[in-house]
Amino acid sequence: MFAPYFQTNIEPWIVEAFGNIPYLQDLFAGPPYGIGTFTASLILAIMILPFISAVTRDVFETVPPMQKEAAYGVGCTTWEVMWRIVLPFSRSGVVGGSMLALGRALGETMAVTFVIGNAHRINPSLLAPGTTISATIANEFTEALGDTYVSSLVALGLILFGITFIVLAAAQLMLKSLERRSGGKAA
Repeated sequence: MFAPYFQTNIEPWIVEAFGNIPYLQDLFAGPPYGIGTFTASLILAIMILPFISAVTRDVFETVPPMQKEAAYGVGCTTWEVMWRIVLPFSRSGVVGGSMLALGRALGETMAVTFVIGNAHRINPSLLAPGTTISATIANEFTEALGDTYVSSLVALGLILFGITFIVLAAAQLMLKSLERRSGGKAA
């Protein structure tokens, strides 16, 4: 549904808008296929947004009501309560939920496989077809003949595991840093 719409409405406008701007003209160059890195990125963003929203909402509910009521009592607006009370109290949870969603997005396979184009080349344009590690494994594992081919796909899986591990470990370190800065106990 997104690919034909992007091909006819969004991508031609992007190519025209950024066609004469240095550096951006290379990033948004080429014919509007409708499939590619740009479309896959938007679909992936749509897919992880509910996860981030649900975690953030749950974290916001952990803020003690007395703190919010005290802020309202001294005349703070809802906007000020969110920025000065709720977000500082729940910052580590919001960052943690976002990093978990990023970890989930790294391993997302099928939705991205359908719209990224599955082209095994590096192209500087976001509108051009590309591929991901998980899409490559999903597309080629059933057709892998020979020990070298299977071993290379397993190695790709190990690389994906390593990248995901590094992202989640960085999230843990960031959460501990935020906890220390806010004066709470590090988990």
